[in-house]
Amino acid sequence: MGLGIFRRAFVVRRFGEENIVDGYGVSGYKDFITSLNVQPLSKDELQALPEGENTVKRMKAFGDLVFHTADRSAGRRADWLFYQGRMDPEGHWYECVSSLGWDHTMVGHCRSEFVQVSAAEANRMPRPEIRADGKGGYCCV
Repeated sequence: MGLGIFRRAFVVRRFGEENIVDGYGVSGYKDFITSLNVQPLSKDELQALPEGENTVKRMKAFGDLVFHTADRSAGRRADWLFYQGRMDPEGHWYECVSSLGWDHTMVGHCRSEFVQVSAAEANRMPRPEIRADGKGGYCCV
């Protein structure tokens, strides 16, 4: 379990198995709360990305939860993180592209990376159904 002093509550959307309905992929989801330390990628981390991939907003997160990444063979979408704060005052969904657990020290943790979901895809999904404080309604801050 990692240090929690720099963490705050965030809403995560975990998708269920995808089914094809009228030619479109459809999956249910469940929103839940987790405690994370979310940061922008550093200049060096952005520079290491392949050309063209550094134009989309990315974030990294540290916490205890190992996020799901997309798995086409299992028909599973990646987890989404709703971030609203100093780096993104409006609030947007971010899709998990990598999540690795680190337990090589006494302060085990998970490092995950997220990329902002396209506006077209995000518009098809409602904002979080719970707030970061666990109550119903709108999210975060």
